Amino acid sequence: MLGLPVRPATQHLGTFILTQWQSTMIPSKHLTFVTLLALAGCAGSTTVAQGPSPAGDSPGAAAVTADSGGGAATGADAAPATSALGFSTAQADRGRNVFRSTCTECHYSSEFNDRQFKFKWRRRTAGDLFEMVSTQMPEDAPGSLELQQYADIVAFVLRLNGFEAGSGELPPDAAALETISLAPFGN
Repeated sequence: MLGLPVRPATQHLGTFILTQWQSTMIPSKHLTFVTLLALAGCAGSTTVAQGPSPAGDSPGAAAVTADSGGGAATGADAAPATSALGFSTAQADRGRNVFRSTCTECHYSSEFNDRQFKFKWRRRTAGDLFEMVSTQMPEDAPGSLELQQYADIVAFVLRLNGFEAGSGELPPDAAALETISLAPFGN
């Protein structure tokens, strides 16, 4: 038995007699431990104030915002700080064009805003995404594009996931892009 209550045989006006209910409870330390772990996980989870718009590919409500620099999160699960860096609509369009001409031989754009992609990347940064695509893609010729083209592809992926376009452009620099959290992907 897993420590679940056993329904008592005696009923009184549609309710169970408390003493019989308590006597039929089967305690389980394992189930209690698992339940406490689950509750601790829920209590310790963090949420992001701004998330992507439900509109998908259209520029949405999830702006990349500046970090005040005052608070420092600790722990392995702390979300990376967000940044004032942004991308323009023109940069995301260039990224879409590079994606269409280079990436569609192996990928669909829908792969980069589905649940699996968002789950995988929600605790990473735009710098991580830039580093991955610039060193591993395209599969038949990794690193063969210009670094700016890789930054444009990252801007396209951000727009696919509801990040709002602005006036600046993402630099082709993984270290600078580390300041952009992909945490809104999880929303």
